[in-house]
Amino acid sequence: MNPWLPLGLVLTTSLSTLQASPPDSPSPAPSLEMIATNGAGREKHLFSENGVVPMVVVRPNQVVPVTLQFPAAAPRTPVAVTPLDGGRIGGGNGVVLPTGRTLFTFSPGAVPGRYRVAVYLPGEQYLLEFYVVDPNHRPWQQRPGRGQ
Repeated sequence: MNPWLPLGLVLTTSLSTLQASPPDSPSPAPSLEMIATNGAGREKHLFSENGVVPMVVVRPNQVVPVTLQFPAAAPRTPVAVTPLDGGRIGGGNGVVLPTGRTLFTFSPGAVPGRYRVAVYLPGEQYLLEFYVVDPNHRPWQQRPGRGQ
């Protein structure tokens, strides 16, 4: 009898029960920081989660200075900024600066509601959201005829 036969069977049996480990999942996109002035005139520092930056509440037609800080983009990387729901982009430099930032202004329209802005870099995209408050309807104020 071959003394190596039992070892071969054990080794073969052990190898057949090994499970392949799943491939490493890609790490989430780096967090983009947006610095913008809200409708109350306060500078907000907001960070993207899964490519979406939290909403900034602004006034109708407000010119909002926006600074985007990219965590890993190389200087001179092209950046495209596009309003999706109306509004205007102004003063953009179109590239990532040596500081890792790009600067522009966003001016939503006068109509209350959500305004989205898409930001594109090679291999990356982000969504910025602004919300124009209706100056004639403030939800935190009580309406006449309603309960105390």
